[in-house]
Amino acid sequence: MQRLDISRLGLAPLAAILVIAVAAGTARADRGIRPVEPAGTYMTTIVKQKLANEYGLAWQSLYPPHQRVATLEAYVGCEGLVPRPGTLVSVKVLRVFDERIAVAGQRRKRNTRAVRVRVAIASPEFTLFPVTIAQTFHAIAVGGRWTWILSREQYVYYSAGACPYS
Repeated sequence: MQRLDISRLGLAPLAAILVIAVAAGTARADRGIRPVEPAGTYMTTIVKQKLANEYGLAWQSLYPPHQRVATLEAYVGCEGLVPRPGTLVSVKVLRVFDERIAVAGQRRKRNTRAVRVRVAIASPEFTLFPVTIAQTFHAIAVGGRWTWILSREQYVYYSAGACPYS
């Protein structure tokens, strides 16, 4: 298979324009342009990762300022202390909407995509029916991808070098 040499085709200026356009797209994403992936799909993945004890994987898309407070080692070690609630039965997105909220560690409110989900878990303690919980999570667009945030309580503990669950 032959390699295409764009400089020989006179397309070098076009290639430069494409590089600039991609860089500009990334800069816009940092200012809140939504990622292609729907926020509900993203948050469903995060919920599933956490319930499967895949904390290292979930941490990879934690909001970067929160990653600096809850390092990978601290987060994985601490979250691993929480007993598994049971077996995941389902995660259903109930509602997705824009919401401007105060984010722990930030001075100004941030634009987020709020994702309300219903999680059903089969628990050994409740054998007749799954335990169902509805909760709202927030996703923030950073660098063209979604990130999730720590709760205010978690942020306070991790900031102090402590684990919320110990």
